Amino acid sequence: MYQRHFGLKAEPFSIAPDPAFLYLSEAHNEALAHLMYGFTHGGFVLITGEVGTGKTTLLRNLLDRTPTNVDVAFILNPRLTVKELLETLCEELGVHFGKNPPDSIKQYIDGLNRHLLKTHQDDRSTVVVIDEAQNLSPAVLEQIRLLTNLETNDKKLMRIILLGQPELAVMLDRTELRQLAQRITARYHLTSLAKNDVLAYVNHRLVKAGGNPNIFSKQAINTLYRLSKGTPRLINIIADRAMLGAYVENSYQITASLIRQAAREVFGKRPNRYRRHFAIAATIALCSAIALGLAYLVPRLQEPVADSTVSSKSSPATLDNSAQVAQATTVAEDARKPAESKDAQLNTNNPDLASKRVSKTTAITRPTGSTYANRRQAYGAIFNLWGANYSLDSKIIPCNFAPSVGLQCLSRNGGWSEIDSLNSPVLLELWDEQSSPYYAALLKGDGETYTVQVGDQIILTTPKDMRDQWFGKYVLLWQTPPAYNGSLRQGDEHPSVRWLQQQLNELSTDSTPDIPNEFFSADIHRAVIEFQSREGLLADGIVGPLTWIRLSGRLNLPSPKLSD
Repeated sequence: MYQRHFGLKAEPFSIAPDPAFLYLSEAHNEALAHLMYGFTHGGFVLITGEVGTGKTTLLRNLLDRTPTNVDVAFILNPRLTVKELLETLCEELGVHFGKNPPDSIKQYIDGLNRHLLKTHQDDRSTVVVIDEAQNLSPAVLEQIRLLTNLETNDKKLMRIILLGQPELAVMLDRTELRQLAQRITARYHLTSLAKNDVLAYVNHRLVKAGGNPNIFSKQAINTLYRLSKGTPRLINIIADRAMLGAYVENSYQITASLIRQAAREVFGKRPNRYRRHFAIAATIALCSAIALGLAYLVPRLQEPVADSTVSSKSSPATLDNSAQVAQATTVAEDARKPAESKDAQLNTNNPDLASKRVSKTTAITRPTGSTYANRRQAYGAIFNLWGANYSLDSKIIPCNFAPSVGLQCLSRNGGWSEIDSLNSPVLLELWDEQSSPYYAALLKGDGETYTVQVGDQIILTTPKDMRDQWFGKYVLLWQTPPAYNGSLRQGDEHPSVRWLQQQLNELSTDSTPDIPNEFFSADIHRAVIEFQSREGLLADGIVGPLTWIRLSGRLNLPSPKLSD
């Protein structure tokens, strides 16, 4: 809502763990170094920190820079049984058991061991990352320890990183977990930001969002540090609310008073003593008015009624209230009805729809039915946008179906700014109080409001409405080039290299582009690096999914868009 007011391109203080907004204080740099150590060495790495200090954001940043020869299994919800943990690990690592799923823990471990030995032979490593690990039960922690026994003569086949709150370290001090504690090769406790870091942190996020770093006054920063105690998540929540307050007041400066007011709204603190005195006086006056009213009305109520017939007409106040209730009910019912025409729902150029977006947005809730069915409905909605008909009754896994219609699935961890830059419909993994996720298809959006299908409902929502349910995991469906056979790098010879060179030539300003062929030459390598650098991608010269996707986007090839 306030982004245009401050000239921002993105939401600067979202609490989603967006790696693009990562600020590395000295403590965060040290924690990141420990995480990188965990990606290259065996055993356990333990990262602890208070709620909201930025552990998950650090991890997302590291995952974005994962070497191509490392497979990562990311467990977001650790409230699992031993069997559920092993099943999740197999799903994350792509361990398949055919038509007969394992019915014992041993079968899962044997399957994992075979998979890890094969990836080891292919010179690949496997890292398991468990977030919110303080929620793991001792039995599951013991099973995780046993997984590190999967090894060759000279190398552990699995590396494990545990992230959690300080109570995780306390739990690992228990006698029955001493064997696991002894295997921890590196540990680090992440602290909150220092006072000087708060100013740098706020300015960093404002600049990343395309705004002015001087929006917050010095007094506002001091007050923000005092009220948040340097915790990044609290800084984000208070700063976000303060900027909204400045927008409402048509101000372009965040003052200390706006920070204090925002903190009162966030923390639910009582009003100050002057406001309490005012509230007490107002209460006394209200009680006096009620007493006077009763003194006047009671004698009249005791008088005989002239006409025993009750008027059928309601008072104007009653009519107005009834109309409001009816109107609210109609809006709620309309929001619950499945769309008769998805094209009409998705037409973001419709001025009537655009003008009603803010008033009709609503929070997302878990749909009825199983997670399995809900996930397939979400995939079906996105396939439909690509013109592909995915049957919800199909026995084929959605991402196994995708190549049959020229598509691929790309699973990512990121933030809203990344999704907006990709400008393509995605499947979101959402979490509520239940132990399993549910899924939503993000179909349209303009950076402020988004059209989302959850189950068979299509609703309008905002990033704020999804903040507490979406933690950055999404799946993107993207169209592969002709004869696609995976990533390309210098020295490869494949028909898809010809298509790649044609696209690079089209984007090139060189008046004499090279004649396309099937060999990935040094010139193509340089052109790819230049393109990746311009797009803000990892400039490694390897044409992976993100590079393919950005090429298609820059050439405006036919595909469904989040924003028109």
